[in-house]
Amino acid sequence: MGLSSQRMLPAIALLFLLLVATEMGPEVVEARTCESQSHRFRGPCVRESNCASVCQTEGFPGGDCRGLRRRCFCTGPC
Repeated sequence: MGLSSQRMLPAIALLFLLLVATEMGPEVVEARTCESQSHRFRGPCVRESNCASVCQTEGFPGGDCRGLRRRCFCTGPC
């Protein structure tokens, strides 16, 4: 091994340890998201922002348009 390869070996080892440490880090657990069809939204759901606004009046943090019939479903943590 030459002088330059001896200098690179600690840098490569450190990089390897950093990659392994990030893979083994703490796992983040996401909360489940529950959904319920909106009771107040009328008509086909075209704009997700309108659906989300109606869902907020029903006590949910958000809402999404779903399905072929374009219904508004309110979403929130379970």
